Formats: sequence, structure tokens, C-alpha cells
Amino acid sequence: MNKLAAVIKRVERHESLCFLELDASGTSLSMLLFDLKPGFSEGSRVQALFKETEVVLAKRLSGEISFSNRFQAVIGKIGTGSILADVSLSCPAGEFSSIITMKALRRLALEPGDEVTVMVKASQISLEAAHDA
Repeated sequence: MNKLAAVIKRVERHESLCFLELDASGTSLSMLLFDLKPGFSEGSRVQALFKETEVVLAKRLSGEISFSNRFQAVIGKIGTGSILADVSLSCPAGEFSSIITMKALRRLALEPGDEVTVMVKASQISLEAAHDA
């Protein structure tokens, strides 16, 4: 599970549905969830959680898309298997990874050092309270 430290910047509520805007070291993230826990409010420090399999990568992406979570990252190492690849990424918000197919890795010709556009659907992010060291 990927974890990025963030601060809740804005909460918009409509009945039990909440739309949150987060700041992860300058990287803006948006998320949707039902029934926001009372401990999570504007200014709260949190961990934004999302699965490696929910991280979409694009190379030389242009134009508009519906993903609200779209930001740049640099590829670190790439672990390859027979079907899947584990792509390590870094951005100002931290280190995380994406699991994609080997077919996609070859089609995009991804290599360490490449800059890619990262996308995560707002509905695929969850929250955890930040734990101070």
C-alpha cells in the first residue's frame, strides 16, 4: 500500500458523501469518501493511502482527462517479472510505486530516470491518521 503524508485543505460535504482536497508536500490530491470520521477535518495531518495497482502511468501525456489526481514523478528502479512490473516512483510528496503489466512497460518504453504523469482516481484514495514519530 502506498502512503503519502498530507494535510486536509478543504472538505466539501453533501449528505454522507465528502470531497476532500489534500496537500502532500505541494502535490494536490483529491478524494471521495462516505462518512468522514470526526477526527478528520481541515488542517488534519493524514496519510493518503492507495494501492500500487491503482496507480496509472503515462508518458508524454497531453490534453485534458477526468482524473483529478494527476502529477509528475520520476521513475527510480523497475522490478520485472513475467507478467507484471513494479515501478518505483518519486515526487515531492514522497516515494511510492505502481504495478503495471510488462506489456504496458514495453509499450511505454519506461526506464529509470524517465519523468511520467501519475494518475490515481479520487475514489481509490483512503485516509489514515498521521502517526507522529
